[in-house]
Amino acid sequence: MMGHAFAEGWALLRRRWLTSFSLALGLAVPLALAALTAAVAQWSRPLVHQNEERLTVPVLLHPRMDERQRKEWIMTQKKEHPDWEIREVPPETLSKRLVLWFPYLQDFFEGEEGAELAPLVEIRAPDPEELKVLDSSPAVIATGPTSSVHRILGRMAGETAFLMALICGIQLFVAILMAGVWTHLEIYRHADEISIMRLVGATEMAIRSPLVIAAVIPGFMAGIMGAVGANFLVLQVGRVVGNLGLGVPQFSPLMMLVLVLVGPVLPGIAAIFTLARHARHENSS
Repeated sequence: MMGHAFAEGWALLRRRWLTSFSLALGLAVPLALAALTAAVAQWSRPLVHQNEERLTVPVLLHPRMDERQRKEWIMTQKKEHPDWEIREVPPETLSKRLVLWFPYLQDFFEGEEGAELAPLVEIRAPDPEELKVLDSSPAVIATGPTSSVHRILGRMAGETAFLMALICGIQLFVAILMAGVWTHLEIYRHADEISIMRLVGATEMAIRSPLVIAAVIPGFMAGIMGAVGANFLVLQVGRVVGNLGLGVPQFSPLMMLVLVLVGPVLPGIAAIFTLARHARHENSS
C-alpha cells in the first residue's frame, strides 16, 4: 500500500515538477528565515537583557545647596519615587573620577585652596526616562544621559528579532496555504480517477495517500534547502558582526535537524486538512 502511494505521489510530482519545485522553494525560504531568526535571537539575548537592566543616571545638584538642603531634597525624592535608588557621591570620590577622566585637573584639586565641586547623586530607576522630571527642579543643574549604548543595542536587537519573527510567520502561513491550494487543485485534476477508485471500493487511505506523499516530498526538499540556506545566512551575518568585533551567531546541527523534520510536516498537515475538507464536502452532497 505504501509502495503504491509513493509511486503515485512521485508520478504526480514528475508531471507537475515546476509547481512542486516552486512549492519546495516557497517553503524553504521561510524555514531558512525562521532558523536565522532563532540564531539571531539567541545571539542577541544578552543585549536584550541589558535593555531590561536598570541604568545609573548621575544628577548634578546646585553648588549653593548646603548639606541640610541636600538631605531634604534626597528624602523628598525618595518619598515621591520609592522605586528609585538614590546614592550620594562624596566629593573626594567625584574628584578622583574627574582626575581619572581628565588627568590635567589633578593639580587643580591638590592646590592650597582646593576646588569646590557641585554635589552629585546617582539614581537608579526602572525607567531612566522618568528622571527627566528633575530637569525642571531648581535644585538640579543637569542630569546625565538617560540611555546608554547597551540599552540602545538591546532595544534594537529585540525589535529586530520581533520583526524577523513576524515576517517569518507570515511567510510560513503563505507557504502552508500554497500547499493546501496545490492539493486542492490536484484533487480537481484527478476528480474522475478519485471517483472511479471510490466506486471500485478503494479506501480513503488509498485515495488520499498519494496526494499527501506528493505534498510531503517537496516539504522534505524544502527542509534540506532551508537548512543549507539558513547556514549560509548565519555565516554571512556572522561575518558582518565579526568585523565589528562582536561574537558571531551559531547555527547548531540540532536546528538543521529540526528544519529537515519540520519541512515535510507543514505541507503534510495542509494536505491532510484539505483532503478531509473535500471528503466532508462530498459526503454531505
